[in-house]
Amino acid sequence: MVRRAGQISRIFDSWLLPVLIGALACLLITGGAMLWPGNVHWLTQGDLAQSYLGWAFYRYAAWSWPPGVNPLYGAGLHTSIYYSDSIPLLAMLLKPLAAWLPEPFQYFGLWVLACFVLQAWFAWRLLGLVTPNAIVKALGVLFFVFAAPMVLRLGGHMALVGHWIVLAAIYLCLRQDRKHQTLWWALLLAMAMMIHAYLFAIAGAIWLADMAQRYRMTAQHSPGTSTSRWKTLLPGIVLIGAVVAFAAWVAGLFVVSGQGTQAEGFGYYKMNVLAPINGIGWSHLGLNFPQATGEYEGFNYFGVGGIALILSAVVVAVLRRRASNDRRIPGPLLIMAALLAIAAITCNIGIGTTQWPMPLPDKWRVALSHIPLQSTGRLFWATYYVALLAALYVLLQRCSVRWQVVVLSGAVALQCVDLAPGFANLHTTLSARAHDGAIPGLRGDFWDTAGRRYTLLRVLPLSKPADWEQLAFYANSHHMGIDGVQLARIDMDSFMMLYNAGQEALLSDKLDPRTLYLLDDHDVAVARTAIPGAHAALFRLDDKNVLAPGWTAPLPALATDLRHATPTLSFDLPFNSDFSQPSAGRRLLGEGWNATGIGLMSLSDTATLFVPGGQDAQRSLKVEVNLHRANTGKSMATELEAWFDGKRIGRCSMAGDGCRIWMFDVPGTPNAGSFRRLELRPSVAGAKLRIALDAIQVQ
Repeated sequence: MVRRAGQISRIFDSWLLPVLIGALACLLITGGAMLWPGNVHWLTQGDLAQSYLGWAFYRYAAWSWPPGVNPLYGAGLHTSIYYSDSIPLLAMLLKPLAAWLPEPFQYFGLWVLACFVLQAWFAWRLLGLVTPNAIVKALGVLFFVFAAPMVLRLGGHMALVGHWIVLAAIYLCLRQDRKHQTLWWALLLAMAMMIHAYLFAIAGAIWLADMAQRYRMTAQHSPGTSTSRWKTLLPGIVLIGAVVAFAAWVAGLFVVSGQGTQAEGFGYYKMNVLAPINGIGWSHLGLNFPQATGEYEGFNYFGVGGIALILSAVVVAVLRRRASNDRRIPGPLLIMAALLAIAAITCNIGIGTTQWPMPLPDKWRVALSHIPLQSTGRLFWATYYVALLAALYVLLQRCSVRWQVVVLSGAVALQCVDLAPGFANLHTTLSARAHDGAIPGLRGDFWDTAGRRYTLLRVLPLSKPADWEQLAFYANSHHMGIDGVQLARIDMDSFMMLYNAGQEALLSDKLDPRTLYLLDDHDVAVARTAIPGAHAALFRLDDKNVLAPGWTAPLPALATDLRHATPTLSFDLPFNSDFSQPSAGRRLLGEGWNATGIGLMSLSDTATLFVPGGQDAQRSLKVEVNLHRANTGKSMATELEAWFDGKRIGRCSMAGDGCRIWMFDVPGTPNAGSFRRLELRPSVAGAKLRIALDAIQVQ
């Protein structure tokens, strides 16, 4: 009996108690409704919708190669489950079970529960390295499961709730048993890569600190040169690198090119220097200070209880000497934590509302502004947990158990009182979302019929509409693909190709009969001119401009026929326009254009341009195009040619300002249609256009 009681006590102490703490903390904060897999009400807006819809489209999509490719969500944009922030690890594990899972089904609530449990479990393991006392460990674990930077992520970034990845990495650095260390690191980093890039970056930095520590230990116990010591570590580094690269490839990280992974938020989504003591509305005890707008990403508030804990540890460290057998945070990990803190602040240093950009060379600033990790404020998470852990290690190794309980109990009480407003507001928000959120979509006879008839929903011109969630939920309910959605990163080459192809299809009356198109108000004018009524229905329904190829049934009862509406853009002759957004001229560009802006550029070898044809299809047109060089280069064309209907109709030299004003005639033809398609080409094969269009005139 005594033996069985001892076994139960060991089970309770080793894993059951931290599991209970984590689960109860999750239920206390979330209310529990979001945990139910069939509840998607809370996943209908913004970043949460992006994460859920990425999975919802992925579960029914055919397998692609690599497996993480998501062909229906962002159709044609060459994207993957990785860039919808849908936790690729879980999405790919559950996709084979999609046919047996209920509809709807979301795993994000269970993921949140698992994150709280694992956060508690790894915190328990870390504290267990210095104390066997269950009460002390339970009190210490509370600072980790109620860590404000982690809990804040429940508002919109489900993958980033996985702070247990950071704790697991720290644990691998600190544990005494180094058995299978390389394999554990490979597993952890591969998992981090398949959860979220920021968690991988932080865990990877901690792994580098562990490698430095292993190098130091090797130097102390094994004589030899620096090169020979690194050689002993090299096989492990290669193995981990290979495993992580494979995980990234499987998840679809590499389907977006290097340029597409760049971001523009460096120095904006950063951490304020006061962030560790700034509750920004979370502090009931008054530690709330103003800061710059983008610094919300650097929310890293310790709470009054956490601050008291750290200050108490500082006092104890000064007054009580360290024992020789005290466990210490390794020097390389402390250095890495400091470096990550500096990186979180960036070169744009904010102290409260005061902002001081460091005087760096322009080329450095340009390079930094395009790094993939734009939300640098998140990098402080490693520093946050190392600081908490270091404080707890001091208290748990230099104070008696009674004082440990007293100090930790007092700090926990302060923490609960201080963070109560933030937790209460978050609980209210999450509960309201889980119970009251309406699932968006498009409903009615037409939409149901269209959902069965068409396989793809496209937005013209390609963009992320303000109501993208409504469109995506509709498309998903009918297993249609959709292009105009929210993604964390996009491949710009794929985006421009799809953008141009959509306009080309519209202007040349070559719509895909299996695609339903939604147009903005300006492209309605293009469709009225380019698409005959017999080829497609054009109407407005439920505040959407619909272009339905092959639709011969009567228009829906509540629809407005747009064939006779007043055009928002005029294509009547004489036609004059520039190419800025959203001018009429910009709407006349087809394939081959590489960048948008004032003066749209083409760096390709061929680019198409459409000109309005007027009432008489056989009448010739006089076209004047104003352009200039986009940039220089060895492959830049020296002469340009204009082609129509397989024949060259114009030529100009790029020498000087020879093509600045380029005039040519477009002959009439019975088959010219409403718009006439021109091709601009370099006169020499292999050259690139490298031109920017400024204005066009047609008479």
